[in-house]
Amino acid sequence: MPPRHSYILFDPEKCTGCGTCEMVCSQRNTAKIAPSSASIQVIRDEDLGKNFAILCQHCRRPLCLEACPTRAIEKGDDGIVRINKLFCVECGLCTMACPEAAPLRDQKTRGINKCDLCDGDPLCVKHCPEKALTFTRGKAFRWIKGLRWSVQLVSFLLLVMILVGTFCYFTAGAVTLACPAGVLQNVASSKTIVLVGVSAALALLILTALAGRLFCGWVCPFGFILDLVGTIIPKKIGWPSFLKSRMTKYGVLVGAVGASSVLGYQAFCTICPIGSLCRSYGVQGVFRGAELAIVPAIASLEVAERRSWCRYFCPVGAVLGIMANARLINIVIGAKQCKKFSCTQCAEVCPVGVIDKDLLREGVSPIIPMTECIMCMRCIDRCPYGAAKINVRWRKGVPGIPEETRL
Repeated sequence: MPPRHSYILFDPEKCTGCGTCEMVCSQRNTAKIAPSSASIQVIRDEDLGKNFAILCQHCRRPLCLEACPTRAIEKGDDGIVRINKLFCVECGLCTMACPEAAPLRDQKTRGINKCDLCDGDPLCVKHCPEKALTFTRGKAFRWIKGLRWSVQLVSFLLLVMILVGTFCYFTAGAVTLACPAGVLQNVASSKTIVLVGVSAALALLILTALAGRLFCGWVCPFGFILDLVGTIIPKKIGWPSFLKSRMTKYGVLVGAVGASSVLGYQAFCTICPIGSLCRSYGVQGVFRGAELAIVPAIASLEVAERRSWCRYFCPVGAVLGIMANARLINIVIGAKQCKKFSCTQCAEVCPVGVIDKDLLREGVSPIIPMTECIMCMRCIDRCPYGAAKINVRWRKGVPGIPEETRL
């Protein structure tokens, strides 16, 4: 879990433009009330009756720090980005590099002022009469992460260790479940539609129609292995661009069904890492050593990119991706609390890379392709501002942002 860093959240709907924040900030900077010397600036639109505060967001990867030619800008262990006045030459490159122009030039002294959170006790927040500014130290506990790992572990033990030989097809009491990709291959190979098998695949398809590819992010035993490997291998070497096609898995699905039709048996199932894991335990597992070798072979793809198998090759994910078009819920990024270009934590933590970091850097709320999203909810759990949300499909726009002002 990354360290908690402090932030100031601004709510424009509460701001009256009174300027109290500017006054107390300038008094701290210069020992006198001079709003032009403050490290926070309120932009007022009297015609529309709207106000907006410009202040440093203490980015995780500050662009101002990279732009400073004298290395006068430093990011401390507490997450606060500060200007060392001893080295600052007041060139203003930090202001130009910052998407919010948060390092502010004093109109009288021509010096550069930047919020340092008053070293952890911001005066602007304490004195804001309308509570438009809120100081937060981030989330203390990410409960979704703990719940997801627990569900993944229980699912792995259930599908691999207890219900031996499962997932591909098994019966638990009156409930019969089957892999939808395996059912398609079975239909193609036998040239017969077995209603029992088709109905057994409906459970997973219905779950996907309700909640998207929840199985991939929370239940899949091979996905659990990939997440474990991903924690061991944090740095990735990257895939060549010509191999980065998410349509490949649909080609694998079509090829598996076509091969099954020609060969007369479920062709892909013999090398499926999910099925291999589920058939690996017990007496039968002793005779499946060669088949089980496919698991570490495919898991090694994590060296190139997180969840590479899920992104580009998994035919089960392809079936669920098609079904996810009928989902009832979405994940949206960009409620009014979102800082976009100063944060991008949601994009960095997404294991399948469906959140566009470049759009966030441009200040645009990216639309998540839910056919590719595995509903792991890492973005929701990680977002320090509460800007990543679950949204019902029929609600248009982004929660907290009118559709016409979405950008």
